[in-house]
Amino acid sequence: MAQDSQNIESIFDFFYLDNPKIKSFYAQLNGLGALNTLKNTSQIGDTRKMEATVGVPTVTGGKMGNDHTVNTTSEQLYDGLPTMPREMINRLDQLGYINRELTPDNLGALVLLKGYLNITDIEVMKGVIDPTIKFTLNSMPNTTGAHKEKRKNFENTIDPVIEFMKNVPFALSCNLFVPSESDDQLTQVWMSLAREDMSSVIHDINFKHGEKLAGKWYVLGILDAIPNSMDSSNIILPNSGEMEQFKKAMSEMMKMFGRDDEAYGMTPIAIFRVLKPKQI
Repeated sequence: MAQDSQNIESIFDFFYLDNPKIKSFYAQLNGLGALNTLKNTSQIGDTRKMEATVGVPTVTGGKMGNDHTVNTTSEQLYDGLPTMPREMINRLDQLGYINRELTPDNLGALVLLKGYLNITDIEVMKGVIDPTIKFTLNSMPNTTGAHKEKRKNFENTIDPVIEFMKNVPFALSCNLFVPSESDDQLTQVWMSLAREDMSSVIHDINFKHGEKLAGKWYVLGILDAIPNSMDSSNIILPNSGEMEQFKKAMSEMMKMFGRDDEAYGMTPIAIFRVLKPKQI
């Protein structure tokens, strides 16, 4: 294979790929479109010497010859989709589109970050809510009037949250913790992952790793939210009607399962780790 002679310094092991965005970026970069199929054509020439006896006295053994070349054409078709993510990342980096600093100044820009991944499947949590709450209630003291009042207050507080969780379809909640270069402080970046864009079954990941994945991972995405304390563009809206207040309350309840107020927010395009050959 031709690839055997290439010096491949690293391979990207993609954990998550937003293929529609990758195709869109790739098409805009080359002006032609997204790859579908790659075709590799090669020709092999086989030259043979043809000889024939000419009409001269046999004692001389006269012969004449000519070269005859036969060309064989070979075609190989490849799936072009797996080549696009890395080519897109390399090209965006060459053109200066990718930033590597996690700062409010990069809001709305492409950033490439490296850190630790935590993934929580809240959809799965919905199936264990009832037994968890039942276990919690049974573990609470229930002998005195104060105990019973505390238990009742807990039920009244938790019931709306439980009903909310049971009826809202959740994606995968993901946090990237980016270490600082100067100290051990970690900065949180929250993301939502689409199940269909995962390269692995999420249940297998949780069974193997739990919530935190081992090692460091790279995340390429669009930085689209910054910590609330850093947002100088907050607009104070005037008091509105009951329906608007209800929608605001719903939004705040949903945010309980999403980005923390002091975390950044990102729309991920690719999550991967870098595999390198062993050093000889």
